[in-house]
Amino acid sequence: MAYSGSSAGAGLSRRLILGAPALLALATPTAQAQAPALRLVVPFSAGTNVDTMARRFADAIAQLVGERPTIVNRDGGGGTVAFAELAQREADGATFLFTPAGPLVVHPHLAREPRLDPSAFQPVCQVYEQDLLLITSRKLPVESLAELLAEARRRPGELKFGHYGPASATHIELLAFSQATGIRVIEVPYRAHGQLMADLASGALDAALTTPGTFDPTVLRPVALVAEEPLALYPGLPTTASHGHRPRVRVFGGLVARSGTPPVVIERVEAVFRTAFDDATFQAMTTRMGVRPRYAGSRVFSARVSEERLQMQALLKSLGLIG
Repeated sequence: MAYSGSSAGAGLSRRLILGAPALLALATPTAQAQAPALRLVVPFSAGTNVDTMARRFADAIAQLVGERPTIVNRDGGGGTVAFAELAQREADGATFLFTPAGPLVVHPHLAREPRLDPSAFQPVCQVYEQDLLLITSRKLPVESLAELLAEARRRPGELKFGHYGPASATHIELLAFSQATGIRVIEVPYRAHGQLMADLASGALDAALTTPGTFDPTVLRPVALVAEEPLALYPGLPTTASHGHRPRVRVFGGLVARSGTPPVVIERVEAVFRTAFDDATFQAMTTRMGVRPRYAGSRVFSARVSEERLQMQALLKSLGLIG
């Protein structure tokens, strides 16, 4: 479902956007007055990249409707705690997740709690894509991807590569990258980003996969963007695709509702979200963060999530992460 960014949401009243009763039935003023305010639930802690994007997105919505959505942080389980909570809420069109799609793409294939049923959620719109980045310690005597691969092949099973935990995007991509390039490394999982960065700086860790904008390039060395296209934040940095390795994990995200939310609600809030996405400050901020602002409406976003989930199942099997 496509919307022109110039007019979407401009004629929608605050209550039509923020209140399920008004959205469902153009309810009476009394019902509208009781309509719940919009909540954007972020499945990570305050200060993370996703949280920062969500807050700027909320600011853009406030400029359109006159009231800022409430931001609620529900960290835990790699994002699944927030999804599990939304699954228990009423499908009233008042609560949305601002989230990576990972919990809907990866988690359903894993034998982990909380169990997530993808059919319990309705993707509303995609607003971003994010690449992964391969970085190294400056203690390691390499300055390029080619040199890193040569060093890993010279010392099979010795170099330590960090990632953000089992079945995370960084872990899956590391396994796929190692498989495709024929290198053997020691995989080191981290729960805390700060500790991973500290170990890279000290040389306790040789390399890692992370996201753009999350490290100091004067302290650590970026050697390749795990992507098919260059990124303006790192001019001149080669992509792994230019070295023959296309990324296997695609990090993307946006807004997700509870399944059962009436189509009229999805349609109208999607119109507002589309206009908020076009906000110049939101666009500039995401670009500065090394995030690619990429919009897709509900039908396209839903189809992409379903397709990526099927592809991820095959990838996880090929990497030995599931049976």
